[in-house]
Order: sequence, then C-alpha cells, then structure tokens
Amino acid sequence: MTAIPKPSSKRKNDDRPKLDEFTQQEIAERLQEAKQTDKPLILLVYRQGAVQGTVEKLDGDKQLIHIRQGYNDTVKIPFRDILKVEDPAY
Repeated sequence: MTAIPKPSSKRKNDDRPKLDEFTQQEIAERLQEAKQTDKPLILLVYRQGAVQGTVEKLDGDKQLIHIRQGYNDTVKIPFRDILKVEDPAY
C-alpha cells in the first residue's frame, strides 16, 4: 500500500514586493487624503494591475480599502497589496 501525501497546509513563500515603512506610510496618507476630498486615484495593486476609482471606505479592522469604480461597482483591496498610489492623468 502506497501512502498518499497530505496537501501542505503551510503558506507558500509570498513573492509580494516588500515595501519599506516610509512607503507604506506615504500610501496610507494619500489614501486618507483621497477619502476626505473624494479625489480619484490610480492604485497599482499586486497581481491585479491598475485599479482606478475613489476611496469609499478605509476598513482598519480588516485592512481593506474599498474603491468605488462606478455608480454601483466597489472593489475591496487588501492594504498590503497596494504597491503604489498615483493621481490620474486627465
């Protein structure tokens, strides 16, 4: 009888780029400012690419940023997946 290996429950190595504390703080400040002014942003998100919209909610408990992309379309993005925040070019 041959033993079947169990699936590994350990998380695989996270290949997400590591951001320094200064960059994380800068991203958080820009998100806060955009939320207060209802200003649109472009977020560069890990494994999703560019996401454009306005900050609808900053959920500190779940570490999620709610981005409104259209009238009824909202995307929830984990804060740790945000790599860069830019202003949209008009």
